Amino acid sequence: MSTNQNSPYLPASTPRSADVVLYLDLDGVVHHEKVLWHPRKGIHMSPYEAAGHSLFEWISVLESVLEPYPAVALVLSSTWCIRPGYRATLKRLPVSLRARFIGGTYHRRVHGVDPWNLSMFRTTPRGVQIQEDAQRRKPRQWIALDDDLEDWPDSCWQNLVACDGTTGLSDTGVQQELGEKLRCCFSALSDNHL
Repeated sequence: MSTNQNSPYLPASTPRSADVVLYLDLDGVVHHEKVLWHPRKGIHMSPYEAAGHSLFEWISVLESVLEPYPAVALVLSSTWCIRPGYRATLKRLPVSLRARFIGGTYHRRVHGVDPWNLSMFRTTPRGVQIQEDAQRRKPRQWIALDDDLEDWPDSCWQNLVACDGTTGLSDTGVQQELGEKLRCCFSALSDNHL
């Protein structure tokens, strides 16, 4: 008897994980927060609210901060998981980062494609989305880089590197905090091996 792998009654597959996971938002982190979507133009910067800014303008900063930590895996924690979608988003990123991605916080196998489920995911606070994903993936250490700070679970605040949506990773304070949290993650891992 064969089983239907797409059956909604089968448990979702265990998502890929790593020892250290960085949950990465895009809007307000690797570029200005004022991003628009248009059926013909697709995703683009608001010419009025973000004049002079471009998509992924601070992505090289992320590459630099992550360079000393090749073992850090990335999980996409952004509305980009839904539109344009996980795979389409990865195609827009540099190869060095693309290779680090192990999934997204929204996934059809976990959340389904039903409009109601999609709506529920969209209205769930970002911190809760990330917390639930971390519970599924079970990384030993995780950090979230995000500008969406509303309704984060109290137990997750220490994992968050908060960005201002207008400056994102261009802020040296954010860069330093991310670097420090990464050092702490790897220090905790090596302490646990002793």
